[in-house]
Amino acid sequence: MLFRKPEDTSIERLEREANDDFRLLADLGPEEFCVEHLIELRDRMQWRLAQFDRWRRLNLLVGATAAGWMLLGGAMAWAGWGLLARLAFAVMSLALSGFIAGVWYLNRKFDSRGELEYTLRTIEDELRRRAAKRGRSAHL
Repeated sequence: MLFRKPEDTSIERLEREANDDFRLLADLGPEEFCVEHLIELRDRMQWRLAQFDRWRRLNLLVGATAAGWMLLGGAMAWAGWGLLARLAFAVMSLALSGFIAGVWYLNRKFDSRGELEYTLRTIEDELRRRAAKRGRSAHL
């Protein structure tokens, strides 16, 4: 109940979906957009891909440190330093929690990398097609 969103009216939901350019691009196709808008969408998609890569890299780093903390904790336990071992295992659990939170954030905020790349490729293909079409019409 704490994280539930208030129910939207049908009009609010339709307005929100109509303002989502990438959803419209997927529903209507790139043919329905002007060149300037496609260029803007391409730039926004490249930015989203860069953001996705940064967050994924950070998340993998946090997850990898969890393995390091586990090895350190095991070494400390083997050496007989119980307090330091417990501390290392506590930090490992925090790193794992951070990793899980990062995965949740990536899934919530972004589509998969494949979907982002597909959208970018679709936009770029349409821009290339229009450029080629304009080049042919200039020769006529």
